[in-house]
Amino acid sequence: MNARRLGRMIVNGIRDTVAELGDNRRFAAASARYDLNGYRRAYLVHIRKTAGTSINRMFLALSGKDPDALYAELAARRGHRLVSNGLAFAAWHQRHIDRGHYFYAFSHIPFHRLALPAGTFSLSCFRDPVKRVVSHYNMLMDYRVHDTPHPCMATEGQWLGGSFSDFLDRLPREHLLNQLFTFSPRCDVGEAVANVGRLSGYLFVDDFDSGVERINVATGLQLVPVHVRRSGFHAQISDRELDRLHDMLRDEYRFLEQIRTAQHTR
Repeated sequence: MNARRLGRMIVNGIRDTVAELGDNRRFAAASARYDLNGYRRAYLVHIRKTAGTSINRMFLALSGKDPDALYAELAARRGHRLVSNGLAFAAWHQRHIDRGHYFYAFSHIPFHRLALPAGTFSLSCFRDPVKRVVSHYNMLMDYRVHDTPHPCMATEGQWLGGSFSDFLDRLPREHLLNQLFTFSPRCDVGEAVANVGRLSGYLFVDDFDSGVERINVATGLQLVPVHVRRSGFHAQISDRELDRLHDMLRDEYRFLEQIRTAQHTR
């Protein structure tokens, strides 16, 4: 590496650091006044294919802006954060998420890897395990059929093979049991149930609107339920393949049964 290139790298690094420090001050100031019935911010533990896109859209819409445009802007921004009409949003960036300078944030980062600050209304959404995995497969097949250049296809496209059975053979365990893994790195049912108990609230796709209302009561927000369906591909899957998948997901079914029961006693 020549001296000129090294010098540019150092200057760019200093410029980025100074810019981030300025952003930190701006986001800290913007988020200092938020009050969600005593909470300072809201964070979604976004498990893939469990209506997280719908939840994100509901929170982003509170800015008064088009939530899809706001999401696209978040994805394009350095550090994946922005302020819109006084509301600070953040996504995917663990350091910013753990710092807590936002009104609402979300990511796919497993809950057990986060260090959310006190005063965070943490929530997640859960779905029937078989339906979730089938939805994941349909999404990837839709990307393949339409040659969609989604970043996930570099890795996940290799799981598809030539059939749904191939997909089940190749799907890594943490993605197969993603709801369980999000709350336990060992996919241990007891540990995951205990960690879900640390959430401020959670809801289920099959009772979505009622779950949103419970969030509104807890936070004082006025979220309006929306239902976003993204994949146009619908795989033809045999009963034998579905039975196999259900058996592979038996621990996740135990997990969901326990947290659903626990929700009724909260």
